[in-house]
Amino acid sequence: MGFDCGPVDESEVIRLRDLLVQTFRFPVEYWETFSSRVDGKLRVVRRDGKVIGGHATYEMGQWFGGKRIAMAGIGAVGIAPESRASGAAEALMRSTLVAERARGVPLSALYASTQRLYRKVGYEQAGSRVLYELPIASIGARDHELPMHAIDPGDLDPVITVATERARRTNGNLDRSPGMWDRLRSTAGTQVHAYLIGERSAPEGFVVFTQDADKPGPYNLLARDMAALTGSAARRLWTFFSDHRSYSRTVSWAGPAQEPLLLDTSEQTAEVEWPLRWLLRIVDVEKALSQRGYPRNLDAELHLDVTDDVLEANSGRYVLRVSGAEVGVERGGRGELRTDIRGLAPLFSGLYDPATLRTAGRIAADDATVATAARVFAGPEPWFPDMF
Repeated sequence: MGFDCGPVDESEVIRLRDLLVQTFRFPVEYWETFSSRVDGKLRVVRRDGKVIGGHATYEMGQWFGGKRIAMAGIGAVGIAPESRASGAAEALMRSTLVAERARGVPLSALYASTQRLYRKVGYEQAGSRVLYELPIASIGARDHELPMHAIDPGDLDPVITVATERARRTNGNLDRSPGMWDRLRSTAGTQVHAYLIGERSAPEGFVVFTQDADKPGPYNLLARDMAALTGSAARRLWTFFSDHRSYSRTVSWAGPAQEPLLLDTSEQTAEVEWPLRWLLRIVDVEKALSQRGYPRNLDAELHLDVTDDVLEANSGRYVLRVSGAEVGVERGGRGELRTDIRGLAPLFSGLYDPATLRTAGRIAADDATVATAARVFAGPEPWFPDMF
């Protein structure tokens, strides 16, 4: 359709900046910060030699089954208003997927302003981000056994250690890029506070938060990220928030749909404000399956048949063999579980169990194959707290 896509040229940066500023209504002065956080990885779509859209890419990792897999996080996809509904966004995303596969990246993830566009190129819902708000007065925790240590938000190395362990234990958590860590530790016009839970040499949790108020007086606590690796750390975290009750009204945070931290609050008064699903795209099926982690002590063989209309190299049959710590993926096999690339995403992430996906028409398989797939992709709920 006459579109040309590729990395932004230096002479096109201002045009892309103005286009994305108009699309997302962020301040022009924020552009330098935004561009640096994606390390200048900006891609554009052109028509007749003129930039009519673009997006940014965060080079990150994502954890599944205790293993990190390289992932391209797509953000700020914007098309000039006069060029929308022209196919430009689809052309841009198709070119991006081809480029990421050539770069050896197995996964891509994003938040969709409109799912229809991204589903056309193979993305599908694969995990959750749920925003909670809890009244401070109803926390009820009084456990000061573990120490809390204030740390410099500019030096989050101990936090990274805890976040990595949380990611290893669950599915979907990000291995944040430097730019994503910078987003966590700093925000314009607001002071960020960071604390470790437990001994400095072996922290059991952390919280990074800001204080928000629409007028002088009581404020709300906004946890930008928090984690507790032990029950003691969870109780100490809630006690820390509860100790703000003289001045604070609520605490808000992003977590999974099944939030285990709520087991340690005294009342069921948390409100869900903003449930949101992120989308996953399997860019390279063979690499993604071989690099994923699987349940320990599993001995199983799963035969898949995958179709992919965008990245045709993904289409075909695969045999996934898991035996303890050994994982093997090869072409061929019996193709007993049939799905397209979209149906593979929530199966791979563990958002839905195979029986549910079969009922929804996203996979086709007999009962024995569904049971095998359930064992292969068993694991915690996929989620992450970040927006990008």
